Amino acid sequence: MKKFIKLTSVALICCMLFTFVCCGSTDKDDEFGGGEGKTIVRFYSFNNTEDNAELKAALDADFHVKNPDIYVQTEISTGAFYTNVLNEFAGGIEADVFGMEPGEIYPFLQANYLEPLDSYFAASEKVSLDDIWEINKEAYSYNYENGKFGEGKTYAVMKDWTTDTMILYNRDLFSADQLALIESDDDNDGVADPLTFDEFKTLATSLIKKNGKYFNQYGFLPAIAEAKALAQFITNAGESWFDSTTYEANFNNADVQSVVKYYYDILGANEANEVGSTIYPLFKAGDVAMVMGGLYCIDAYDLDTMNLGIAYPPVKDDTVECKPYTTGCVGFAMSARSNVKNEAFKFIEWYLEYYAKKNGEKCNNFPAIKSAATDYMLNPEVNTNAKKLAATQIFYNSLEKAVIIDRNPYCSQMSLENIELTYAGEYLEGVMSLQEYCKTLTTEVNKRVNNNKPR
Repeated sequence: MKKFIKLTSVALICCMLFTFVCCGSTDKDDEFGGGEGKTIVRFYSFNNTEDNAELKAALDADFHVKNPDIYVQTEISTGAFYTNVLNEFAGGIEADVFGMEPGEIYPFLQANYLEPLDSYFAASEKVSLDDIWEINKEAYSYNYENGKFGEGKTYAVMKDWTTDTMILYNRDLFSADQLALIESDDDNDGVADPLTFDEFKTLATSLIKKNGKYFNQYGFLPAIAEAKALAQFITNAGESWFDSTTYEANFNNADVQSVVKYYYDILGANEANEVGSTIYPLFKAGDVAMVMGGLYCIDAYDLDTMNLGIAYPPVKDDTVECKPYTTGCVGFAMSARSNVKNEAFKFIEWYLEYYAKKNGEKCNNFPAIKSAATDYMLNPEVNTNAKKLAATQIFYNSLEKAVIIDRNPYCSQMSLENIELTYAGEYLEGVMSLQEYCKTLTTEVNKRVNNNKPR
């Protein structure tokens, strides 16, 4: 295996182009244009430049026309998004609305940074929490009295979601016998039954094709050090990467270690650390048999042009229920210190309603509004692309089994990913033994847990 190049994650503080310190402002000299004499609502996101340009165009064409007294100023994060947001809160310069994920929300709750959204939804004539997918409650409702998610007030609302650890596979690269194995659907739920770990490893290994030291075809190729992929395999073994009572790491647990070894044996066989972020282009080109992803990948990488198959992620054995999870439910949160909360909610309200139709027609994740799935995505008169329609149906059928990623309140998914990224190459290259790697993961996770626990 070629030398692994260790990547370091550098948290870059966003350079603010404005000088005010209030969360909302009526700024007559808005440098971003369009806000003169209007109430400014700042929206901070991890959108890329292209997505941000599309959002700004939609705002100008629709939201700003309907709300001529409000201007939504869009800002894109560079570097570590949640580090940036927390630093802006510490400096009193946070945006009014900003992106949020279930795996990253706890530090914001702990610091009482988030505005409850329930009263705003109750007063809205356009959107209701009853119209939002039920998983939003598990993702973003929190009870401060007992520290439990899934109850209490609502501190963020999803903009869209998908089961984002499903197995996507290129049917053209499988033999008839292999397809029969992976596409068995004994429970007739419309999604192929999950393979066992043994079946999946055999399949992933047998699909590898090499010419000397060069790969002609990879079997299974997730992104290296993508915490959600490792966590999904641990979850589908009936385990967790942390103890639910102490929140300290479980990587020294023998059963968890066996899953870590299993997962990295597959990555090692496919030399996953050599391909970086090119997995989906390689998959589309026919050089990879299986990847792991969500509904958004089909639209983002034009996967409907290939002979695409979709299945549940594997389980340790037939006694374990498959729980495809989402790190998604990516959504909106509002600063509790915003001076323009009503106007900020108008933006959230508009986005949920506007993109229910727009993204529903595009079939890029399931919009927050439940009815968009049946009105647009599953409606053959709207979704006229037969492959996208079939793929959407499979993902839709998977939603009832979806769970939120295992969520450690003191060590976020992003933190685990940074730890994994720092040391995965050393393990894959044999510099670290399995025990040393798991001990290092445990030590680094527990540092964060113990530093972040309230004293």
